[in-house]
Amino acid sequence: MSALENKIDFSVIITAKNANPNGDPLNGNRPRENYDGFGEISDVCIKRKIRNRLQDMGEKIFVQSDDRCDDGFGSLKLRADNNENLKSLGKKPNRD
Repeated sequence: MSALENKIDFSVIITAKNANPNGDPLNGNRPRENYDGFGEISDVCIKRKIRNRLQDMGEKIFVQSDDRCDDGFGSLKLRADNNENLKSLGKKPNRD
């Protein structure tokens, strides 16, 4: 896993008919809508879909859901402690 050097922001506009990409569990799993009646997909849903797709393509993912964990680590701390790239980033010289 390599370290990210730059932050990447983006926005996406999609059109869907007869679809429920992000159902609201507190509202009978109906599509989430804003006050104008337009559907909304949460940022968390989009991140999960991208993360799952990358994981399906064989990319290493640091934040994994419990049902899609493919490296055997049960927490982020264990995953970080066993990653050599992250260990080297955490070591900083002492400045007196």
